[in-house]
Amino acid sequence: MSRWVYHSEAEFEASHALTRYLGQPESPHNHRWRVAIKVGADGLNDENYGLDFHAVHQALSKIVAPLDGTDLNNHPEIGQPSPTAESVALFIAAAVREPIEDLGGTLSEISVWEGPGNRVDLRLSSE
Repeated sequence: MSRWVYHSEAEFEASHALTRYLGQPESPHNHRWRVAIKVGADGLNDENYGLDFHAVHQALSKIVAPLDGTDLNNHPEIGQPSPTAESVALFIAAAVREPIEDLGGTLSEISVWEGPGNRVDLRLSSE
């Protein structure tokens, strides 16, 4: 388990429509999506910090920015079988893991808000 846990958030606007919601296709609609990651680090460097906040945020923002203004149904990794908040979390986990590891961190959790009151968390480790 990491001693230090770093948090970063990013937002984007995107539409989606679940392909089978209560047995029927959903109508397309927009959300303001919010994504947060938790990243662990075990030690501090000689400047007395473990990870650079800006670098962690930049890694997340680089993954999230291309989603802004899109239809998630058309995204090759998020859209099939259905563009759920869980699909967004899995996509971001796969895309941001390596850049975070390159910084010396360990990706431990991703949260995705589909609008202001609905959130799903994906825990990747026992952080």
